[in-house]
Amino acid sequence: MHPQVRSDKPGVCPICHMDLVKASNGGQSDDVSPDSLVSLNDNEQRIANVSTVVVTSEVVGQSIRGYGVLEIPEPNKKVISARFSGRIERLFANAPGMRIKRGEPLFVVYSPDIIQGAHEYRQARSGSGPNHESLLNAAQVKLQLFGLSGGQIAALDTMESLPLVMEYLSPVSGIIMEKRVVEGIYVTEGASLFEVSDISTLWNIAEVYEADATVVRIGDRATVFAGGHSIRGQVSFIYPVVDPQTRTIKIRVTVENPRGNLRPNMYTETVFQRQQGVSLVVPVGAVLMTGKRNIVYVQAGKDGRYEAREIGLGARIDDNYEVTWGLSEGERVVREGGYLIDSESRLKIDGGTAHQHAVAGEGNGKGENLTGGHQH
Repeated sequence: MHPQVRSDKPGVCPICHMDLVKASNGGQSDDVSPDSLVSLNDNEQRIANVSTVVVTSEVVGQSIRGYGVLEIPEPNKKVISARFSGRIERLFANAPGMRIKRGEPLFVVYSPDIIQGAHEYRQARSGSGPNHESLLNAAQVKLQLFGLSGGQIAALDTMESLPLVMEYLSPVSGIIMEKRVVEGIYVTEGASLFEVSDISTLWNIAEVYEADATVVRIGDRATVFAGGHSIRGQVSFIYPVVDPQTRTIKIRVTVENPRGNLRPNMYTETVFQRQQGVSLVVPVGAVLMTGKRNIVYVQAGKDGRYEAREIGLGARIDDNYEVTWGLSEGERVVREGGYLIDSESRLKIDGGTAHQHAVAGEGNGKGENLTGGHQH
C-alpha cells in the first residue's frame, strides 16, 4: 500500500504497521508481459488455496440429459378381433396383464360360421371332379380366415363328426393390456376382443431443450435410467416439432427389455453421449469469464508466478471446457484460487493499490529484497 517504504531487513511498515515480506525480484520470461504476471509467496498461495492442473488432450464428447417416459412401440400393439360371429363358451385368457404366446388357446367358441366352413371343407375333401382342387383350396382358405390353424384344419380330416365348439388360438404373443370379453358373451364379426402388446422392446421418449437437441443425431448412443436399472440404447428418431409450452423436442430411444424389468409409463432419465474427437481440456473452475474474455492463469515457473492468459472455449463437456486456442498441452493452469489471483492482478493494474510494501534497498545480506503487506 506504501511502495515508497523500503527496507533491507524484516520488520513492519512504519505507516500502517503491516508485516514486510520478501519482494518479487521481477524476473520474468522475455515473452511474457510484466502486467500479465502475478507473484504470490508461499503464504499467499496457502491462503488462496491455489492448486494447479496439467492441460491434457482427451477424447471428448458431449452429454445431454433429458427426461421422459417409456412407451410401447406402435408396431408392437395388436388387437385381436373376432373373425366370425359366435358365443364365447369358455375363456382361458381371463385377466389383463396375462402373458400369452402365439398358438396358445384364448377361448372356446361356438360359431355357426366355423361349423358351416368345416362342413364345406369336408365335402370338398371327399369330392372329385375338375373343380375339386379349387373348391378344396377355397374351403381351406375360408377356415384360415376364420382363424383356424393348419393343425386344426388337418384334424378335421380324421374326425368322425364335426365338433360344435372350437378352440381359438392366439395369433400373436405378448401381454394382454385390455380384455373386452367375458364367458357367455355373443360376439359379432369384427368385434375387438383383446388388446395385446409386446414389451420386449420399448420406446423411451425423452424431452430435451431445443438448444441441446441440435447436438443429438440419429444413431447416437444413449443411456436410459429407469426403475433402478440402466440400459444402453440408440437414438432412433428425433421428432420434428418443438413443444410451444416447454420449448423441448422429443427424442426416441429404442431399448431392449427381454426380462421385462422395464414397464410402460415409467419415468426415465436419459443421457445422450456423442464423441467429438480429441481436444485440449481444462476444468470448468479454472476459467474466469469476464463477459468479454475467458481467462486462465498459467503457472510461469515454480516461484509463485502466474500469467493471465486469454483462451478460446468450445463446448462444455461435463466438468471440463474444450480449449480451441491459447493453451498448449503440458502447461499447468490454476484450477482453484484463480479468483484471488485475478484480484491481485487487478489491484496491480490499478496502480499498486494492493496492500503491498516494497522493501528493496541494498538487500538483507543475502541478495534478497523484502516486501510486506496483506491483501483484502
